[in-house]
Amino acid sequence: MTLCACPVCMTASNDPSCPACGWVLEAGPWLGAITPDREQAFADELTRACRLVDLTAAARAAAVIEPQRRAMLLGLVRGAPATEDELTPVHRRPTESDVAALTSVLGWLVEAGERTLTVIDIDSSGIEVLELAADAVGAVRQVGVPRAVAWTDLVSGLSSVSEEAMFQLAGGVGVLARSCLLDPARADRELSTSVQSDRTVVLHRLSGWRVPDGLAARLPDTHHVSGSRDSRQLIRALAAHTPLRSGYHLLAVAIDGDGWTRPHDVPLFPAGAVAIETPPVTVTIELPAGAADVLVVITTHRAGAARRDFDAVRALRWNVPDTDAAAVEFTLNGPGDVAVRGPGAMTLDAEAAANLASLIEAIPERYRPPTGAVDIAFAVELCGTDDEVGQRRRLLADWLAEIADRTAHRTGLRVAIIGYHDHHGPLPRGVVRVHEFDSTTQRMATIADLTASQVHGADYLAPLEDALELATTLSWRTPAVPRRLLIVGRRAPYGDDTACPNRLRWQDSLDRLRDSGIDVLAVWDTPPGLNPVARRGRQMATVWRALSLPGESRELGKVTPTWLTDRMRLPKPAKSTVVLQFPIIESIKQEFST
Repeated sequence: MTLCACPVCMTASNDPSCPACGWVLEAGPWLGAITPDREQAFADELTRACRLVDLTAAARAAAVIEPQRRAMLLGLVRGAPATEDELTPVHRRPTESDVAALTSVLGWLVEAGERTLTVIDIDSSGIEVLELAADAVGAVRQVGVPRAVAWTDLVSGLSSVSEEAMFQLAGGVGVLARSCLLDPARADRELSTSVQSDRTVVLHRLSGWRVPDGLAARLPDTHHVSGSRDSRQLIRALAAHTPLRSGYHLLAVAIDGDGWTRPHDVPLFPAGAVAIETPPVTVTIELPAGAADVLVVITTHRAGAARRDFDAVRALRWNVPDTDAAAVEFTLNGPGDVAVRGPGAMTLDAEAAANLASLIEAIPERYRPPTGAVDIAFAVELCGTDDEVGQRRRLLADWLAEIADRTAHRTGLRVAIIGYHDHHGPLPRGVVRVHEFDSTTQRMATIADLTASQVHGADYLAPLEDALELATTLSWRTPAVPRRLLIVGRRAPYGDDTACPNRLRWQDSLDRLRDSGIDVLAVWDTPPGLNPVARRGRQMATVWRALSLPGESRELGKVTPTWLTDRMRLPKPAKSTVVLQFPIIESIKQEFST
């Protein structure tokens, strides 16, 4: 069958109308004679149709050509030379980004490690065939070198001049008086030899261009996308949209009350998590006493696996700050890429990641913090004049300074502050401010910020029983290290004669503290003018003696930092000890079977 070439767009067809531009190729019969006017009207209509096709093609080509090179496009249009004003933007079908086009297949790609995806990327420079696969951690990676297929390999009649070739691909004929044709056999041959994968996705960046549209119609799973091609940038952008093949965890050590250890994975990001939809995760971890640095290792691990079955995603060496616990933020950027932020410097440790199994095996089965480690809490009454409270505050600061001078390594020392004020009336009110365990440096600053408050109610009773009760709830270390509680106050706690508004008995709280192995020492800031032989004086002295270690209660004016340090029997730091390389999870207190 003989095909007829459309005079407007040069498309070959045997249809009554051109399938490309709609020009009527066969019609009639005509009524009446073909007059000069009718001939001219037909010629004018044909000229307009030809010019419209060329202007549309020129406008499409102009979108991918530098402005200084558009003059040649204007001269290609049939009829009078076109102007820039005539190159109005042409309507394009709705498009999506190249990342969005591939997002739907990323889950399929990373689900199994052996799958490959071929991306056929069509743009004005030609066709790029890119093969993608997921690596060991599930990140999308390029396989081999992308294969480039030139338009001249697929299209016959294409001009060797770049501007003219773009004009032809977009569907223009112009003064060249010829079009270009896609060779289906060559297209199938060139592209089929490139596609050896499990699945193919086509990125069509030239939507509306006649020849590229014809090519895209022959290929599977075509997506009309916007933007220019940049394969490396595309692969980088896919990371934030790629779901995790398996969950990510922080490798830590759990320690029970008897010191038995086991590796413990703290969940960070679940399997299937996508970085662009996942907020950062903050984990508060305890730093091993005596450690100058610890390993922060992000792993993939399924619950129930053996110790050596952790796979490292990323390992960092963390120079730990002068603190005993710290909040660390983990941000998922994509598979195999987690950003870690916390106080102190962190550096990648590839050797630790490669030898993770041996490091896990080196975790001691039983762990005790260095013998120099100790938990100390202060309970201080903050009611009174500025001078009275200031004297108590100076005692605490001087004592901490004495400890710092005596202790060669302070990493294992933690200090907590409990400040208590008066009840306001008979109703229960929050009267205690707790500053949890932290480094001596932090708690020195806390002591400096303590402020006095006025005495309310009885001048011989203070809510010390509330402070003792809260002291039982502090995060004392597990397994236990030496524990000390120092009380510095003036008035006695509420007792049997005058009940605490919060219904607390100081004797009960004191017993629980001592049963937990916490040594309590009391320093009594004797009220001025107190008669020691009067009934009230004898009662207060009896209570303060009962609060302290046997025979160790002493009045504030007779206490020195050296005496306090001696009476607290602080252990000396060990010269050598087993140091954990991994962070400790504070909340793990359960017993492990051994």
